[in-house]
Amino acid sequence: MIDRQNLMKVVSEWQIYDLPETIERDLDVPVNLDLIISIIGPRRAGKTFLMYDLIKKLLTDVPKNNILYINFENENLTGMKATDLDDLISVFFELSNPSHKFPIYLFMDEIQVVENWSRWVNRIYETKRYKVFISGSSSKLLSRELATQLRGRTLDFTVLPFSFHEFLSFKSTIPENMRALLLSSERGRILSQLNEYMLHGGYPEIVRMNEYKDRLLHSYVDAMIIKDVGERFHIEPSVLNVFVNYCLRTYSKQVSGTKIYNYLKSMNFSIAHDFPLKLLDHFSEVFFLYTVKILSHSFKNSSQYPKKLYVVDTGLINEMTRTVETGKLMENIVYLELYRRMNNGNRFQINYWREYGKAEGMEVDFVISSGDKAVELINVTYAGSEHEILERENKSLLKASMDLNCNKLTIITWDFWKEGVINYIPLWYWLLN
Repeated sequence: MIDRQNLMKVVSEWQIYDLPETIERDLDVPVNLDLIISIIGPRRAGKTFLMYDLIKKLLTDVPKNNILYINFENENLTGMKATDLDDLISVFFELSNPSHKFPIYLFMDEIQVVENWSRWVNRIYETKRYKVFISGSSSKLLSRELATQLRGRTLDFTVLPFSFHEFLSFKSTIPENMRALLLSSERGRILSQLNEYMLHGGYPEIVRMNEYKDRLLHSYVDAMIIKDVGERFHIEPSVLNVFVNYCLRTYSKQVSGTKIYNYLKSMNFSIAHDFPLKLLDHFSEVFFLYTVKILSHSFKNSSQYPKKLYVVDTGLINEMTRTVETGKLMENIVYLELYRRMNNGNRFQINYWREYGKAEGMEVDFVISSGDKAVELINVTYAGSEHEILERENKSLLKASMDLNCNKLTIITWDFWKEGVINYIPLWYWLLN
């Protein structure tokens, strides 16, 4: 049981707390919906600051006495259980005396550290007196766990590091007439900022900083390896470090459990054959790695064929590998943007396409599908002019177009734009639209 004095200290600190400056994110999170709002995503991506931003919006109409924000990783709440939460709310009413004219807004950050928290949240949700917002550390709480524990009463929002649109909004301003900018030399400014975004990534703290970015990025990776995966799944950091280094060098490529298994065995790790696939699942659960399956109507083909691998932030890739491969980084950025759009308002599936039965067969980076229908085919290439675009990029799209009966064909380039049977779109333009 948490001492009442500690509960009073935490609530009192919130009452006098001045909210920090926040950056508005490209997420339309409702504040008065009759659902539990859950905010999920990788470590340090901005979940807490999104909560602060929602509170600021509420404060234009709702008295602060009706709002309680609690971070359950506060040292005064160590060991907290669901049975302590009623005492916490009692202290809040005692110290804040909230108005009956408004609901009580509860912002419960890192709630997964509270034992049996979901039953308590379910119970107070049923009273209809509270608007509940919860966030989960990527190492402890996932969207599918939320949906199970809260019986489908949640609406979840995924927070990733800044998109390029958010990055540009923070750094400068979004161009008003981007269509005109396509043919203007002024687009060079956008390309310069895109290059910075690609090299250093979009973590909010990294974007704000002018120095020590490398140290901070290393600390992010260490935290994901040790805390999010090592401690949660009881795996030695040594094998995790080797696995992560391997993945950071094979991103935007096809990987298989067998290849990873052989690599780890060559490094003298004694592991089970299914261990690499488990590691991929663990790092996907903490939003560090993402895998994309081949498009196939056969479950056997889609599950057994190699997957393409992507990483949560390009800054992490560059810092940990000390190499810059622009084409692969562009593809990684495109995937992350598709993932954002898929999880926050647009429902579609992402796969890749490859000719069956050919070792060097043609490939399409991304197939966007709605239900069983492919609606767009996308290739990504580091090209600044038409003659730099390899013929295989065009041929693979046209071949897949016939196979999948899809006529929307896109090649995302670095700095080339042209409309036609295949639309060539600069990366910056595609990201900002």
